[in-house]
Amino acid sequence: MSVEQELCQEIVDIVNELFDKDMITSTGGNVSARIPPEDEDEEGAFLITPSGLHKGGLKPEHIVKVNSEGKPYERGQRPSVETNVHLAVYAADPDAEAVIHCHAKLCTALGLVNGTIPPICIDAVPFVDTQIVPYGLPGAPELCENVVKALEHSPAVLLQCHGLLTVGWTLRQAANRAMALEEVVQILLACKLFGKEPVTMPAETLELIKSVGLF
Repeated sequence: MSVEQELCQEIVDIVNELFDKDMITSTGGNVSARIPPEDEDEEGAFLITPSGLHKGGLKPEHIVKVNSEGKPYERGQRPSVETNVHLAVYAADPDAEAVIHCHAKLCTALGLVNGTIPPICIDAVPFVDTQIVPYGLPGAPELCENVVKALEHSPAVLLQCHGLLTVGWTLRQAANRAMALEEVVQILLACKLFGKEPVTMPAETLELIKSVGLF
């Protein structure tokens, strides 16, 4: 199996995992990965989920291969309408190898109320500076620009009225980050339901964890 085929299968596996957790819906959410070039001079290529297909039933052959301009290599294929956002992230960050946009319910709600992520636990630390990006039409240049700027502060972005976006060095890392952030927000919500503000980690501990990269 080639690297490209392995990535197609991994994308399908990640989509299924997020679908089972209700973080990707039947038609909402998209996952992409950068195809490692075999040659330094080779044009960048990417794999991304298709537009208009039921996310709970994707197969590797449904995954769309696009070039750096978002054009499919095969005629008749329709990549995600959010392809431009994914490509903007890859262009801005050479270390980004995977991008996941999902409709995680609690993260979506947090974005709608302009909420923040306090350092309530170790899993929250990577996301304490997470930015909220105002709603933009899918793939619009302004949305792409705002997402790229927001990712300078955190590996996750809350898309107002539209969910969550995470990046990673691998598909697994991007998915882990999405699930971790949704769980952190769930804990935060539980604290609010108890009628109390959550205790946060001491500032010096927070800085220590950041400095050694324990996430």
